[in-house]
Amino acid sequence: MVQENPEPLSEGSQEFKLGALPDRRGDVDAKQLMVARLIADVGCDGLLILEPANFAWLTGGGVSRAVLDPAALPALYFSPEGRWILCSRVDSQRIFDEEVAGLGFQLKEWPWHWGREQLLADLCQGRNVACDRPFGACKVITDILQRQRRALTDYEQACYRGLGQILSHALEATGRTLSLDDSEREVAGQLSHRLLHRGVQPVLLSIAADGRSRHYRQCGFTSAPIRSSCVLAAAARKYGLTAYASRSITFGQPDAQLRQEHDAACRVTATYVAGSWPDAMPRQILATGRRVFQLSGAEHEWLLAPQGHITGHEAVDLSLTPSTEDLFQANWAVTWNVHVGAALCADTFLITDDGPMSLTPTENWPLKRIRVQGAEFVRPDLLTR
Repeated sequence: MVQENPEPLSEGSQEFKLGALPDRRGDVDAKQLMVARLIADVGCDGLLILEPANFAWLTGGGVSRAVLDPAALPALYFSPEGRWILCSRVDSQRIFDEEVAGLGFQLKEWPWHWGREQLLADLCQGRNVACDRPFGACKVITDILQRQRRALTDYEQACYRGLGQILSHALEATGRTLSLDDSEREVAGQLSHRLLHRGVQPVLLSIAADGRSRHYRQCGFTSAPIRSSCVLAAAARKYGLTAYASRSITFGQPDAQLRQEHDAACRVTATYVAGSWPDAMPRQILATGRRVFQLSGAEHEWLLAPQGHITGHEAVDLSLTPSTEDLFQANWAVTWNVHVGAALCADTFLITDDGPMSLTPTENWPLKRIRVQGAEFVRPDLLTR
């Protein structure tokens, strides 16, 4: 049973401080031990990492900024006892200074005119090497690494909370300060500036003015001006992790249709969040949400857009559909994004043994209280300006 209280509320959050993070070096050292066990389990001598998401995961958030050519991206190599950064001589000093300083990595580099392939081939010659994607004669262990990567460590969870607070602040500050007749592009620029100013990389920006999202569920941004309402959504990356959230505003009281659509989106999202516990089955959560769509008079909306995904070091690590077999696990991150007409209600959550925890909590925004099976959940309401 879903019940709601439309009373506007404010949900405060503690300012995230980098000094409160668990030890990054300790996180990387623990992953070295995990990799050593994995190398032994798959019967190999070493592990080669080529995917950027796995590079970020195993370096505690290192990223490959400023490298334009995918064939020149840095890589990692692990033996049971050691770990190496593999990169172009052009990038090695910057990567060690800015991305992996003090993390115990050694260096193997190639001259820019050689290219990466020659170094990788030399490294793998005469060794039985596992890899996170097909490469030469390497043993591909993509699925094994993906399952390991989904469970977020204490360090990664702390980073996620910091990223989520920055993303929520950027969305809400933009929503509170944008002006009538601003174009969607102008608002996207304001939102992007707030993210980049805090060292967060925009991955996706969606600005939908005056019900445009009723026609396009994934709509980006255009030159259209904002006349009466706007839905802001963004996916953003920092510390090698990605979070996604949305906030919606109206100038003056919303019309009855938008009010009804937003309320329905909040109810469905609260239902999905309520089911986000360890060992939950995605198809059962989606089926429950579909019934709430039906009770809200919007059953067809379930078919028009994806409802959610497991996230983390990949923006979409696992799409959630009725055929998804993977049960939810503690310390996974999940994004629920529900569209109803012009409305969108989206946030990212951590699945824990104590229940779902918002990673993108509101900072200064009106809320709706919604009860699902006796438990209370809060969702961002429309901000009326």
